[in-house]
Amino acid sequence: MDTIPLSRGDLRWVFPEVRDPEAVRGALSEADEHVRALTRHLGAREAGRGGGGLVFRRTEGIVAAGLFAATEAAGADFTAGLYFPRRCLWDLRWGPPWEVEAEIMVVCDEVPDCGGHTLAARADTFTTPPEAARGLAEATAWLLERGRAASPAFWRSRDDARCREAAP
Repeated sequence: MDTIPLSRGDLRWVFPEVRDPEAVRGALSEADEHVRALTRHLGAREAGRGGGGLVFRRTEGIVAAGLFAATEAAGADFTAGLYFPRRCLWDLRWGPPWEVEAEIMVVCDEVPDCGGHTLAARADTFTTPPEAARGLAEATAWLLERGRAASPAFWRSRDDARCREAAP
């Protein structure tokens, strides 16, 4: 999967009929900076493999119609995404609605097939491009706030970061 930084992508991949591209671009730039600030604060690996901020994803020439970010530090993942729901890869519907999600998840060290534990999350649905872009900016601000308030070690130490099925 290839990633394309926000600065090199095309807003029409996510918002094909956007009426106010500058308002959308401004909110997305704000979200991009929140992700970059979180990455710097955590001393984390490069977020989203796109230079530290928001990225578009592309698989074999098909652009996943959304913007995504991921910052990983010491087994804690901070992720955000803005996209419109599709039933399958070949579903060519475009928004509205657009969905925005953000979550903090930790890798499970106890059960190999667990996949991880979501410790904090938020999700919202929006009907216009400016609302969706603003929603992503708010979601990434939420991640940044939580990343500054508590270390990755804190997130990993929480009781809900462990599998209930794991042997004591």
